[in-house]
Amino acid sequence: MRFFILILIVLPCLLLSQEPSESVKPKGVFSVMLWNYQGRQDFVFAPWGNHTEANATILPLSLFSGNPSQKYVYYGPGKLTLLKERDFSELEQGGPKFEKVTEVTLPLKNDRVSESFLLLSPLGATGGWKASVLDFDQKSLPPGSFSFVSRASIPLDVAFGESKFSLSPGGRKTVEGKIMDGERVIELTVFSRSKGASPALSKKWPHVNGLRGMMFLGGRENRIQVTRFVDFPKPVEEAIGYGLPRSTIPKEQPEGQNQ
Repeated sequence: MRFFILILIVLPCLLLSQEPSESVKPKGVFSVMLWNYQGRQDFVFAPWGNHTEANATILPLSLFSGNPSQKYVYYGPGKLTLLKERDFSELEQGGPKFEKVTEVTLPLKNDRVSESFLLLSPLGATGGWKASVLDFDQKSLPPGSFSFVSRASIPLDVAFGESKFSLSPGGRKTVEGKIMDGERVIELTVFSRSKGASPALSKKWPHVNGLRGMMFLGGRENRIQVTRFVDFPKPVEEAIGYGLPRSTIPKEQPEGQNQ
């Protein structure tokens, strides 16, 4: 009788201590792109934010200049830490397998899975890295929407697809990315009021319904430049790391090996 009473007490505690990772929704989804850097960089991170634990689940993150990474999930408390594997010569001297590269606070939401785009740029001679975060929340930037931010010192008149609007210095505007039926590209034309009828910027990009993005316009007078970040929303279940446990699962020992 005592045995069954003990089971009734201990069993709920054991069940609560497990990590039902497949049923636990991640807190965030993010992708990363190298900025002001040419080449490739290989990093890793712990999707549960527990990289200091010896058996934490670790995912590789390979980045190529000019290309955003695939989307990854994050279950942690908010601060995402990017790591790099230490050189073999350093590992021979002991110590942890990974070293911290940089840390960034993700804009997590309480009522939904957050979406972020990280820009990873080198810190020059120091050899370090800095991560800047763009909040791609679907409530503020739903599919098909584009946010324009002016970093120019002059007023701008903007035509984007079928949308036309004005931006004051430092202004922000969110519009729909609409194109005519049958078209496959969307055009951005920016006019500087000080230049007259000639456009200060004209660009075209491939376009599909549901694509969303951010456009940063900068420059002076007839030298307007655009920095563009786009994203295509996908189900969170398709992001890398979805359903992974908090800790790595120990490998089974071969038969006949001593326990």
